[in-house]
Amino acid sequence: MPIIRYSGQKSMTLEEFYQELMNGESTFIENEIGKAMLEFISMVNLTFTKTILYGVTSHYSLVIQATDNWEDDWLVTVYSIGDRRFQFEYQMPKEQSPWDYAVVKGEANTIDEAKDFLIIAMIESEGWPDNEELRKLYDKLKGRIPESKKFTLWLEFEEVEPANWDKENDFCNIHVDMDDGRHYGLNVWTYAFLDTAIKEDKQTGQNLNALYQKPPDLFVKELTRECIEKAIVDLLKIGDLEKVLNPSIYNRRISR
Repeated sequence: MPIIRYSGQKSMTLEEFYQELMNGESTFIENEIGKAMLEFISMVNLTFTKTILYGVTSHYSLVIQATDNWEDDWLVTVYSIGDRRFQFEYQMPKEQSPWDYAVVKGEANTIDEAKDFLIIAMIESEGWPDNEELRKLYDKLKGRIPESKKFTLWLEFEEVEPANWDKENDFCNIHVDMDDGRHYGLNVWTYAFLDTAIKEDKQTGQNLNALYQKPPDLFVKELTRECIEKAIVDLLKIGDLEKVLNPSIYNRRISR
């Protein structure tokens, strides 16, 4: 969902407002501000696909709010300071603020850094409580695994004849048990095992003599606890496994 302009400034969209700074009568500085802020708005639209953000323009600054009401707290303010850099301000929550309307300031030197600053500012201002999309973005940024996403792993190659597995060219089953009670069963292949499966099918005639392959639930570089654990941690930062991979892995054990 896009960031949209506060309805009280409905004469132009945010994009139209900053595009106007790039007309033939604009100064060089205004032209640069327009370009930078349009790039910023595009980044916001790509980052937040489920959350509507409201933008109020004040001079050339962009105030980002959780509601369509300019009288509500101005939670996050961003403006271009040249060379594709951005100045950020966010309002501290009242219980943390040393005085009324205290703000935290910071400077982002790239558009990627501006994305990080925006996510942090939205979290720290506490203007979007219980927003799942924002929380996932923040957890991914900070490399955190929420308590609800802690898990334990059962790995077939550790339990069944552990000396007889080729860690770089083999397949196995794994179980992922979440602390909240959810269970996943995954069929995991190494990258090299795909070639092995194709060769086996050519010999046995399965899958129309290797005309096609039914993929596993997950490919990994090697069958080691370290590799698979890192993969699961990273996937959980994106979302629930049944959504990131496929629904069939949820709450059932599978085998090849």
